[in-house]
Amino acid sequence: MFSQYHTVFFPLITGLLYYLGAYVGVHFAALDSGIVVLWPPNAVLLAALLSRPPRLWWPLFLAVMAAEVLADVPVFTVTQAVLFGVINIAECMIAAGLIRYWLARDIDWNEPKDLGVFLVTAFFVAAPLAAIGGASVYSFLLTSDTPFLTFWRLWWIGDATGLVVLTPLLHMLFSAGLQPRASHLRLPAQIELGAAWLFGLAACFLVFSWNLHSDAYLVLTPLVVLAAPLWVAIRFGPFAASFLVTAVALYVAFATAAGAGPFIREHQDQSALLAQEFVVLFVVLVLYVAAFVHQNRRKSRKLHEAFSELYKLNQALEERVRQRTRELFDANQRLQSLALTDELTGIPNRRHMKNLGEDEVKRSERSQRPFAVILLDIDHFKQVNDRYGHAVGDQSLQAFAQAIGSSIRSVDCFGRWGGEEFMIIVPDSDQVDLTRLSEKLLDCIRAVAVSFEDQRITLTASVGISEWHGTSFDRLVSEADNALYRAKAKGRNRAELSLARLHAADREA
Repeated sequence: MFSQYHTVFFPLITGLLYYLGAYVGVHFAALDSGIVVLWPPNAVLLAALLSRPPRLWWPLFLAVMAAEVLADVPVFTVTQAVLFGVINIAECMIAAGLIRYWLARDIDWNEPKDLGVFLVTAFFVAAPLAAIGGASVYSFLLTSDTPFLTFWRLWWIGDATGLVVLTPLLHMLFSAGLQPRASHLRLPAQIELGAAWLFGLAACFLVFSWNLHSDAYLVLTPLVVLAAPLWVAIRFGPFAASFLVTAVALYVAFATAAGAGPFIREHQDQSALLAQEFVVLFVVLVLYVAAFVHQNRRKSRKLHEAFSELYKLNQALEERVRQRTRELFDANQRLQSLALTDELTGIPNRRHMKNLGEDEVKRSERSQRPFAVILLDIDHFKQVNDRYGHAVGDQSLQAFAQAIGSSIRSVDCFGRWGGEEFMIIVPDSDQVDLTRLSEKLLDCIRAVAVSFEDQRITLTASVGISEWHGTSFDRLVSEADNALYRAKAKGRNRAELSLARLHAADREA
């Protein structure tokens, strides 16, 4: 079905439009002298050629040749009609071929460059070359007193004007169709577009049909018709602008052919030339404005999209940086926790306890309130490891840490000092009965039991206590350690206060 459309239906449509264009050109766009203001049929063929690949051109040539013969036979012979058909086909084929060659792609009326290539090719290459053939037919095959150059100029400008006016609109219709473009307009835009059409046609009527022009207004009155097409070009783009600009251009051509409007002169060739110059300049101006505005909007949209994409990328990058920062912070926190936490028991390790102890020394120096250091050493722990294995020893350490941690105040700091030795830092120890606290800890330790193969392994510990009296933390730990060894020497499973604390108490007494 698709192939049948391209080889049969579309060529038939093109041929029919070509015939109608020739009819309109002869009956509505020609002056009494036979001078045609604009020649529509060649624009039909050029638009069709530009909208189809070259391999599908031959059915179009056949259809156009048939339409040319049908249109010319009432006035010319078949031979003359065929010659005119060959000239018109050659003109359009040259234009389409050169446009495709220079652009290396399909023409885009939204691009000012493409519009420039079309105008140069159609107006200054294809049309003047075809005019040589047309003038030759009139000068050598038809009897006429008109000079060759006059025929050449009339053919050139008439054909070129028709190509410039009608080809953009017809090509856009052949390529994409009307509905996909018009259906995107909202109601306010449709009303605005309709108002522009009414204004544009009303301006054409006033200028070219109501004879409001005079010699004083000759320069000004034709410019009135520019307003509405320019507005449509700026607001709605090349496709909508090409519709209105084509309607206005045809109105100007038909009115001038009918002998109305500001371009009428004593000699009809002058009238035609003025109308053609105005139409071509008018169409080119509006289409270029539409193309440049569309290009500017497209570039602005791309720039906006680029900035939006850049903003999104920046946001994503910032989020990744924030995520990496959080991950690094969490990793540092974990590393710090691992560095300050005993892996087996989950309580502060020796480094952490040392930092806490030195902080307590500074605080006590400021407040002059003492704190205490309690060292606890599990009795005969080596025997537990040797007899039951290190796994049971690890369970014993965990049970010991859990029992002590649950029996001290929340403000007290409890950690593993090393091996089976643990430490408690008691802030504001002047408010605590350290002897009673030590007995409580011993009772708590005696209650610890670890099960192993139907056996209950119980623990005891030796405790050494020292209290800050203006010395360093290391000195305080050494005093607690000495007290701990005295507890072990006295039979273990007991607590001993540091002698330095006892001496300080005796001095206070």
